[in-house]
Amino acid sequence: MDDLRASIESGLTNEDVLSIANTLPVEKIRSITNERLIDNVLLARSVFKPNPYYGTRLAADQQVLIDVDELGAGDIDLFMTDSDGITKNRVSDDNTQQRRDNARATKKKVITFFGGSTIMGTGSRLPAFTIPSLVEQILLLKHRIETVCINRGILGMTSQDSFNMLTADELCTPPDYVVFYTGWNCVFNQSAIRTLLNDEKKSKIFKTYPGMSTRHIEHGMQLGLQFDSSAAWKRAIWITINGALVRISKLLNSKKIRNVLNSLLKSDPTVNQSFVPEIIEEISHSDTDKIAIACAEDYLRLSRLAHACCESEGVKFLNFIQPCLSWGNKKMTPTEQEFKNSSPPMGGVQNKFYTHVASASSPEYFHDLGHIFDSVQRQVYIDTGHLNPYGNFIVAEKIADQIAIELK
Repeated sequence: MDDLRASIESGLTNEDVLSIANTLPVEKIRSITNERLIDNVLLARSVFKPNPYYGTRLAADQQVLIDVDELGAGDIDLFMTDSDGITKNRVSDDNTQQRRDNARATKKKVITFFGGSTIMGTGSRLPAFTIPSLVEQILLLKHRIETVCINRGILGMTSQDSFNMLTADELCTPPDYVVFYTGWNCVFNQSAIRTLLNDEKKSKIFKTYPGMSTRHIEHGMQLGLQFDSSAAWKRAIWITINGALVRISKLLNSKKIRNVLNSLLKSDPTVNQSFVPEIIEEISHSDTDKIAIACAEDYLRLSRLAHACCESEGVKFLNFIQPCLSWGNKKMTPTEQEFKNSSPPMGGVQNKFYTHVASASSPEYFHDLGHIFDSVQRQVYIDTGHLNPYGNFIVAEKIADQIAIELK
């Protein structure tokens, strides 16, 4: 346990990540960045596959580097999935189904984690430092409990998305425990949906219905324009321009030139959906108290439903509301303060959401991590919500301790 903590506290460099990535049995490991150039967009879409029901699903057998520079860390993450499109806990791990089968054969508990990009691994640097992987390690090293922790986190996933995957997929082969680690994505998604539903005109424009996410809105917008000839021509022209810029960047083979070409695509509507900034602006000028309370009630209701579904299948359920810079009393580093200052205020809806959730009567399966970093002085955030490996370790130890109580 001490060795694990020390290795995380010492930090990881990009060179450390690359040295491990270069040992993988692939000809050349691919790298996903935040560029708008279509070769990068297509690569990202091949790994994070748009889906009309789940919003996004992960492709199988992926080994990619994800550059999170624009998120503030200046670092890269090694991201890997197995043959079922489930995030690996370690580079050397077997497929998840094999790990499930082994757990059943050896009487180990299976614990499935749902959440967004933090659970998936953004900021973790390596698969072994994601929250589910660390929980599995801490349960063994600190509590002497052998488990198999399954990582079903996907970037952007909300409680609604987690509930969809839980009921339609994961409970087909029930684990022993299900953990929801949610909140940050939920407050934005639900406030966006609530704001649009409250505006009849915008609701019709964006074809908004309860239970949707912003990704579902994007799918709906594209389907609505499927037979619009002018929209099709406009899209074709932009894709052609984007493809031409990619060819130029490859011909000149200069990172500086590629950055310039990427900046030229800021007005490309095919890779820059304008509706998200519009929604944020709309939220800021709406009744944020009313929206925040409605979002909190949505969040709590989905937690109750997930608990009920798990209970009906004999599965224990735990819900952890995740920490973020919008709530809690962490003494921020200058970098963390900069993250918070540059984030959209959204009329304070994040704080109001958290206050209402935290003040609600909490059932035994509900746990609040909003203040987990109040006594932590060093940096744990790489933006307003994602954590570095040190932050992941603190969270994972807290979750592992709670699971250990449940298991004993």
